[in-house]
Amino acid sequence: MDPDTNETYYAQIAALTVLGTIGDYDLDYQCPPSGYDGVAPGCNTKPDTQLVVLHVNTLNGKLYAMDIILSGAPFPSSQDLTENQPPFGTAHHKFTSGITIKDSGYLKICAIRRSSKCRNKNPNAHKLPNPLPSNYGNGIFGIQLLNFVTTSTWIMDDVNQLLIVSAGSTSFYFNGTGFFMYDTNSKTCTWSASCDYQCEAYNYDSRFLDYAGEWVITNKWGIDKMEPVTVKVWIGNAIDAAGIFPIIMYTDKKTGDYLGLDKLDPIPIANMGATYWYTTHGETIPRASIEAYHPNVVDGGCVANMNDWIGSVDTK
Repeated sequence: MDPDTNETYYAQIAALTVLGTIGDYDLDYQCPPSGYDGVAPGCNTKPDTQLVVLHVNTLNGKLYAMDIILSGAPFPSSQDLTENQPPFGTAHHKFTSGITIKDSGYLKICAIRRSSKCRNKNPNAHKLPNPLPSNYGNGIFGIQLLNFVTTSTWIMDDVNQLLIVSAGSTSFYFNGTGFFMYDTNSKTCTWSASCDYQCEAYNYDSRFLDYAGEWVITNKWGIDKMEPVTVKVWIGNAIDAAGIFPIIMYTDKKTGDYLGLDKLDPIPIANMGATYWYTTHGETIPRASIEAYHPNVVDGGCVANMNDWIGSVDTK
């Protein structure tokens, strides 16, 4: 919904082929150098590709705005990044008269003047909480291309700097020094120091994600039935244990709960992306919520007892 006009739009997410630049900026999506900001490599993309969110008016079907997801190039150190400023986040194009959408062809955008304006009139009023609220969620993880849907859990305990994220048979257990990955099928537990709790949880912030407004999610791929929910939306990049990849992230407008994210593939394909979407939520009880999850790090044989992973932490 446009906050100035109250007009409503459909959000259509896609990878587009592009040529040229806007001013001095090449807006092609580019993969970061291997090991950027200490996370794993693995990004692949094609030249002349942009990842975009199209805002299509629900009444006349015309295109009125376009958010282009910036890759982060030239990839400065995370310590040198500024909140709500490039090179991460989005570039926003607004078309005041609307553009008729066609099945094929090209859209040419001419930059008639330079602008240093931020699309958000008051970025601090729409700042992504950092860290995210300590809450838990249960829902689904799905990969559209594979028509694959499985269960997912998110438990964030910021007091103790602990996070559990699961996707089906795989669970990730983060603490202050790294993370365990446990596979229930193979009964194997692997430790990695490449990304710790703060890498996984604190990088979801306004250095990498721009506020994109309020959306009403009426249906979600992988969920059979759902009630419409009004969400706040942030667009940009996730930088975590899985690497660096473009996302659209959602929090509940009413409760502030983290609802999940859509991961986008930086290569144009049909049915692109994967999704985490949490349908039930609650406030995390420090330490207790983590210990109650099964299989936990003790069940998986990652450690002999819980304190070996949690440590001696004040839970007040």
